[in-house]
Amino acid sequence: MDAKVGVSLLIEKLQDFLRGQAATSNPLFKIQVQTTINNLRSFKQFLQNAEDREASSGCWSMNDQTVARVLKAIYSADDATDTLLIRNELQQIRFRRRDNQTRSFMFSFASLCSHILFIHEMKKSMNEVRRLVKKKEKAVTWESTLLSFENDQKYGWRWLFLEETNYFVGPEQKMNELFIQLKSHEFPKVIAVVGEGGSGKTTLATTLYNAVDVRRNFTNRAWIQVPSLFDARYVLADILRQINQVELVVESTPSEDELIIPPSEDELLVRIGELLKGGRCLIVLEGVGVESSQILATLLNSSKFDARIIITTRIVLNLPYQATYLTLRLGRLNEEESWKLFLNKVRMAEAEVMNNSQLITLKKQILKLCDGLPSAIVLLAGLLSTKRLCDDWHRAIVRASNNKGDILALSYHDLPSEIKPCFLYMGIFPRKAEIPVRRLIHLWVAEGFVMPLDPEKTNHEDIAERCFKELVIRNMIQVRRKSDGSPKTCYMPGFLYDFFSSKAEAVGFFHTSCASTTKQSEFAAVRRLATHSGMINNFPSAFLQNLRSFVAFNTQIHAGDVGMFLNKIISNRSFGLLYMLDLEGLYKPLLSNDVLRKLIHLKYLGLRSTFIDSLPDAVPSLPCLETLDVKHTNISNVIHIDKAEKLRHLYLFENSSDKVRLDLSSITNLRTLCGVNIESLSELTELQKLTRLGKLNLTGPGNMIESKEMSECISKLTKLQFLKLRSKDNLDISSDLSLKKHEYLRDLYLIGLLSKVRFDNLFPPCLRKLTLLSSRINVNDQLLVLGQLPHLNILRLFSDSYFGKQLIFPSEAFPNLLILKLRSLPNLEEWIVEEGAMKYLNRLEIRECQRGQTSGLLKQGPNHSTNNTNPALQWKQSP
Repeated sequence: MDAKVGVSLLIEKLQDFLRGQAATSNPLFKIQVQTTINNLRSFKQFLQNAEDREASSGCWSMNDQTVARVLKAIYSADDATDTLLIRNELQQIRFRRRDNQTRSFMFSFASLCSHILFIHEMKKSMNEVRRLVKKKEKAVTWESTLLSFENDQKYGWRWLFLEETNYFVGPEQKMNELFIQLKSHEFPKVIAVVGEGGSGKTTLATTLYNAVDVRRNFTNRAWIQVPSLFDARYVLADILRQINQVELVVESTPSEDELIIPPSEDELLVRIGELLKGGRCLIVLEGVGVESSQILATLLNSSKFDARIIITTRIVLNLPYQATYLTLRLGRLNEEESWKLFLNKVRMAEAEVMNNSQLITLKKQILKLCDGLPSAIVLLAGLLSTKRLCDDWHRAIVRASNNKGDILALSYHDLPSEIKPCFLYMGIFPRKAEIPVRRLIHLWVAEGFVMPLDPEKTNHEDIAERCFKELVIRNMIQVRRKSDGSPKTCYMPGFLYDFFSSKAEAVGFFHTSCASTTKQSEFAAVRRLATHSGMINNFPSAFLQNLRSFVAFNTQIHAGDVGMFLNKIISNRSFGLLYMLDLEGLYKPLLSNDVLRKLIHLKYLGLRSTFIDSLPDAVPSLPCLETLDVKHTNISNVIHIDKAEKLRHLYLFENSSDKVRLDLSSITNLRTLCGVNIESLSELTELQKLTRLGKLNLTGPGNMIESKEMSECISKLTKLQFLKLRSKDNLDISSDLSLKKHEYLRDLYLIGLLSKVRFDNLFPPCLRKLTLLSSRINVNDQLLVLGQLPHLNILRLFSDSYFGKQLIFPSEAFPNLLILKLRSLPNLEEWIVEEGAMKYLNRLEIRECQRGQTSGLLKQGPNHSTNNTNPALQWKQSP
């Protein structure tokens, strides 16, 4: 779990404390703290040895009960440390107002009491640690206490399934038949995809759901993960939200007026029908069981709209009599299909295998080990993709075979230690919840899972992104990508979630709002809590007194419940240890100044998409705040951000120019600044001091964006990786703007006229993605500069970015361009693409270029796809 990471963070906290005056003024206390640090270092080595044994054997070295005790001991020591730090900070605040003599005495007495309590709690934790270490060292062999998956048949590898593979291998003929059925207006009302775990049900459904032809036939689509505690109204509300996001608040959030009754099933069905306006809707119900099959009858009985339904299920259901349906049964893959899937997931060509006799031998072992299950194939391929061929592959396969095919255990224990808690943490989200990658990265950092060796040279977020990429390579998380190929959302595959989320909760790594009474009594105080339901106030205060992070996922939580919940956190001590509060998506949670100012260790506050009307004044003054996200809110009060010296990431709301007062001279640690409006030259002067900025989204009036001071400011922000610059009035962007020396800048988004800008001096050499809007370029020669950028992968020319009549891409232009989008170019009449240009292009979109026609020869990449919504724009292939 995160034991080793927790110990490392604890050692770091105590070392920082020793450097402070409060600790060094008491020599005896300093000795006690140093002794604790030494004990923790020994314990860290003990954990490292255990981890090394797990990696070499592919099995657990400690059972769940031992792991729970280890975590509890570490958490207790951490609680004692944070309590001491907060008390010390509060004492300094309180006693500054007293006279010198009284202040000195009271502070010394209070410090002494805090030190005594700290030593007492720390001794208890360290005694438990020593007892656990001694017990393990007395064991005859480590193997005697292994948690082997063979003792848990429910989660044995033969039960595993990975339905989320993005690459479908299987009955292609049946797949083609389904495509034909879906395109037809007469196709069955219900398609039931039936198969055992691992047969690829969700993969097939996903392929159908995302197919271009299907999207053209169904303008409205909804994908529903049927909950284990089935509620037909929840499913209907989810369909409604996916058809129209505005309905998220209107229909699914309980009203503060208790007399208003939430809409019934019939009312929701009527509202869905009104939104569809007679159109057809494709609905996928994933994970349908006997208890949830009634939703089919509800949907099919409705005369309000025309629904076509795909369900995935492990059992053959007795479908409603009115359902005309097609059943598709999926079985295991044969050897040819299995090997095809393995090569795709291990990212290897068949020729590499055929030329290596050792790999041919390993092929037989791999096929035997996986036995046709896509889950085992994908997971083993992900593991082996991180290894050198032959010898390392052989060792990994032998370990899996010796442990009776425990590919799941082997994959987890093979992870680097710093990635394990990041992976486990994903179990705190609801099953198959689409997690924004941006959100996940920030949560990992706030939890302290990633620690760069040198924070001045490497950002925490950079380390977190590396961990994310490692999990993607290993096929341990699935990714949904944006149209430009960058990751947008992700989730843990179902079979991994089913095992690891329950295991992590069993040992106290985190808890969810559905935790049982037994678990609450066993773990008197939890560290991490997530709510998957609307009930968050059914926990006793003792259960929440040491809570460090709270994440809300259910949008139906009552606004007032959040305030009551936070009051419980601070009730025992008059302050809270909470350092991460993520309420993203909750509707207008009530937050009070009295509560928030007592959360002085809060590092992360996520209020994105909450639609809150005001932000408490205490928030910008929180001394430890590192991330504040208020994007997509309705904040109307003025926010003064002038004391958050540790703030690293700030996401503001739209039209925040007259609502936010930034003292940029006091928040010089900023790495991310999104949604900021610059109205004066003095603000530009302060902005250029933020030399650590990696991401900047900046808006201003035309006279500010086109000023020389703007270009001077941007020129000094040399660590930018992403820059979005927008002129409110669509006026000129500064003609002096030069990004040539921005060696880290990869993503550039410019909104405003570029008629005066020197193109040969504007773009950085390593630019990979460029978006232009309202640029009104009318000379093709300017675009030729873009064609010479050696690393440009994505080019988006949006509304009025190009005003010329003819667009020419000469031979050898855009040598590495993968994605090109042309949208709303009103004057474009002819586009000529010469042979050899864009030779690696694999995606092209042309929209709303009403006057155009194209000529020339387009060399298509292996995955080339064209999305041309303009019927007047036709390809003409030159000889």
